[in-house]
Amino acid sequence: MLVAVAVVSLFAIVAGYIAIIRSQGAPPPDNVTTVPFVAGYLLAMAGLLGVSLVERSGIVRLRPALRGAAAGGLLPMGVLALMSIGLAIVIVAGLAIAATVLALTARPSLKATSSAVAAAIVAVVVLAVGFDISWQTIVCPATGQSGGTTVGLFGNGTGYECNDGVLTITSH
Repeated sequence: MLVAVAVVSLFAIVAGYIAIIRSQGAPPPDNVTTVPFVAGYLLAMAGLLGVSLVERSGIVRLRPALRGAAAGGLLPMGVLALMSIGLAIVIVAGLAIAATVLALTARPSLKATSSAVAAAIVAVVVLAVGFDISWQTIVCPATGQSGGTTVGLFGNGTGYECNDGVLTITSH
């Protein structure tokens, strides 16, 4: 029940997030891939949690890792998004953490705990790399002029200018 609530909540959060973004208009040119990445990542976390509900022996063995990955990915995502949809994500992360703990206590072992921790780390790495890539993807509008600097998560950024659909990198 705990996991099912988390899955349904994630679908509702994604729908609300997309509705909020659409009501605000188009994202700036240096940020067009962030919304699809965030929505996709949240849906992937919902998918991991959903798969963890399957009662097959192979899935049951993977349950701590699946739930650990979702918990590990949702918590930093929620913290990063606290100014918008983050509180809802943090609450769902709490449900995923509780579900992970329950899965670990149902079949306590070092292997299960290690897999949950490793999966959480992988989820955080995927989140960080995904944000870094999405924050640096620039798409120039067909008309008009704009410019700015993208900021990479790992300290790398790119200065750019857009002139009627033509992208010019101004610094690296």
